Amino acid sequence: MFRTIVVGIDGLQGGRNALALARRIGDLTGAELVALHVYPYEPFPLRGLRTDVEALAREEAEGLLEGQLAEVGVRARAIATAETSPARGLHRVADELDADLLVVGAPHRGPVGRIVAGDTVRAVLQGAMRPVVVARGTDGAAQLDHSVVGVGYDGSPESRAALAWAGSFATAIGATVRVLSAAEPPQGFSPNVSYGINWGSLVPERIGHAEDLVAEAVAELGDGATGEAVEGVARDELVTLSSHVDLLVLGSRGYGPLRRTLLGGSSDRIVHAAACPVVVVPRGAREEHAAERPEPAEATAG
Repeated sequence: MFRTIVVGIDGLQGGRNALALARRIGDLTGAELVALHVYPYEPFPLRGLRTDVEALAREEAEGLLEGQLAEVGVRARAIATAETSPARGLHRVADELDADLLVVGAPHRGPVGRIVAGDTVRAVLQGAMRPVVVARGTDGAAQLDHSVVGVGYDGSPESRAALAWAGSFATAIGATVRVLSAAEPPQGFSPNVSYGINWGSLVPERIGHAEDLVAEAVAELGDGATGEAVEGVARDELVTLSSHVDLLVLGSRGYGPLRRTLLGGSSDRIVHAAACPVVVVPRGAREEHAAERPEPAEATAG
């Protein structure tokens, strides 16, 4: 299941958290770890300028990679590559290496809790053709030995893909799976308007359906899996679940012939509010997506 893991390095704490988590997953699964730094560069002519700007940018990027790997104490294949945006570079190299997993750091939060520079993570998630892990603190990396993997399940194709991935990953690292299905209240109706329907009378039916979904998912996963049906809004319940598991797995809609990830508003909120690392699994099989681009340059790093 895991042969190659690509982790994005940006010189910030989020990138170091991602590197620590990627290393732990690599240790547990035997996958090769590739540390990738994407530096911004777009060729353009400058008259009279003899300095090789791209070479200087590459040298700086390779130095950053070497320093980050040494700081975290990780041995990995290091690649520095130029691209017009970090997300494009991460996707391109992951495609070239046919990576099984892409790991990125969570957006930095300021002193009042506001998300800073979250657009890169969103861009990576929106265009992904493979599962993406958004890492949190380094503590989560150390807890993967006997961990619990949470997954939201509502019977949709997206949640089925997430369930299958969660089960395979849990088997690979020796973890257990905890399934959550939410019985959501009716959407789009005012509680002051009955439309001739007693909405309260439908609650047991909704909970019963959620319980059936949990039983279905647990039966599919087999021994060691547990689950619960709860009444509430799914995104809020999954954020709550993230405080009680070591990894949270979400499904996402696929779009286009390549089945790239389409991140909805609920998934986006969960990714940025979760207390643990979050995996977003795109629906549909990955397909090769070749592009005419320069080969990435490898940097020596121990």
